[in-house]
Amino acid sequence: MNNLLVTPEQMQILEKLTDKSGISYQEMMEQAGHALAMQLLLEYPDCQKFLFLAGTGNNGGDCYVAGYYLKLKNKQVEILAPMGEPKTEISKNAYHRVIKNNIPVKSEPDYFYEQAEIIIDGLFGTGFHGELPENLQKLLVTKKNQIHVACDIPSGANGLTGQVSAGTFQADLTVTFGAEKFGMSQYPLRTYCGKIKLANIGIPEQAFLEIQPITRLDLEKIKNNLPERKPDAYKNQFGHVLAVAGSCRMRGACVLAVTACMRTGAGLVTCASAEQVLSAIAVRMPEIMCLPLELDTNGFFLNDLNNQEILRNHLKNKQALLIGCGMGVTEQTQNLTKFLLSQSSCPVILDADGLNCVASCIEYVPRGRTILTPHAGEAGRLLGITTEEVQKDRFHSAKKLAELTGAVVILKGAGTIVTDGEQVAVCNQGNAGMARAGSGDVLAGMTASFVAQGLDLYQSACTAVMLHAAAGDKTAKNLPYRYMLPQDLIDSLKDIL
Repeated sequence: MNNLLVTPEQMQILEKLTDKSGISYQEMMEQAGHALAMQLLLEYPDCQKFLFLAGTGNNGGDCYVAGYYLKLKNKQVEILAPMGEPKTEISKNAYHRVIKNNIPVKSEPDYFYEQAEIIIDGLFGTGFHGELPENLQKLLVTKKNQIHVACDIPSGANGLTGQVSAGTFQADLTVTFGAEKFGMSQYPLRTYCGKIKLANIGIPEQAFLEIQPITRLDLEKIKNNLPERKPDAYKNQFGHVLAVAGSCRMRGACVLAVTACMRTGAGLVTCASAEQVLSAIAVRMPEIMCLPLELDTNGFFLNDLNNQEILRNHLKNKQALLIGCGMGVTEQTQNLTKFLLSQSSCPVILDADGLNCVASCIEYVPRGRTILTPHAGEAGRLLGITTEEVQKDRFHSAKKLAELTGAVVILKGAGTIVTDGEQVAVCNQGNAGMARAGSGDVLAGMTASFVAQGLDLYQSACTAVMLHAAAGDKTAKNLPYRYMLPQDLIDSLKDIL
């Protein structure tokens, strides 16, 4: 289950289902604490002094159990319980066993707090939200020469949104139980977790079938589901994409998009754009068919009868329509986008300016046949909220946008989220070298390509996101982050596909 993530609420459901299956909460805590202790011994075999920071809930109970097992291995163990004794019944049982075995439990830090080689944080679990009290913030800021390990999740972090409060525990290792929590895939929390190890606590596989966990995208699985290319294949089997993109001022976005579209397997690509854009495409990708559109005096598309007639004719027999990528946002391009959405019947990929053109008329987005590819700012405009509000809860922002529009949503950024409103996937690959203008255009072209080749919208989005990230990581093996360009990702695809 390493590729599955859950929300804190889903984790509670899994624990209830496990309890009903015959593995009690007490047994789950025992397995969690034992797994934590064994992981500590495996990772840090030479360490002798272990200090646990134990809260009053079950997260603290896991620490009491782990402390007991470390004591059995003749390790020096002390438990610091700054909020008092446990409050849950099963945690109390673990606490009394620790006392019975003469493991010190202190209410305030003593000399051992300074001497401990490893600090294990179990103050708060996945249900934490809000802010840490100042006295606990100070307690969680431990010495740099000590090893920091989080029990299930770093205290001070939100297990759903990935947000952190002041003083959040900075872990070198997080041992999480049952399933990784979704917030741990998002920033800034991901940087507080350090290395993440998953520990089994007895949750049966059947329990996961009764919820809809989040899937972490896996490159090998994605590659195994790519459209098959048989020896007798011909171009029409791999779809025809119409891309309406680019402008005199933003030529490169369109070039990147249609190049990525063709490079990832689309059978045919027609690009409707400005003559200047098409000239650049013809030099770089002569395989692309060109469709000149009329422009205004600033070099952006007109929504006139001539352009409408050209596009109406070329919408026929297309398997995907890509709109946006350097198109610009004017009254004319907004109206032309509305025209394309109303006249098309094939799946639509709205990217960049295509998204901005429908921000004030989101009802035009065709339900059930659209993929939206916003970054946080574009998602905010579509939802009528700020970029900061999107980033504070990317999970619900992505799902809300999918539910509002009936579209598959790719919420881009570190920890990219793909959702159709019900299914959710997250991508934890990719790197900072991809944070460049043009990376999104490459992704949009790839997405349109997989739609045209016959994958469903959700599959197409997941496939494009995963391969795009993998190409970024492949590029980063050969080039420094600062040197990387989106066109390098396209070149790296040859080693991925």
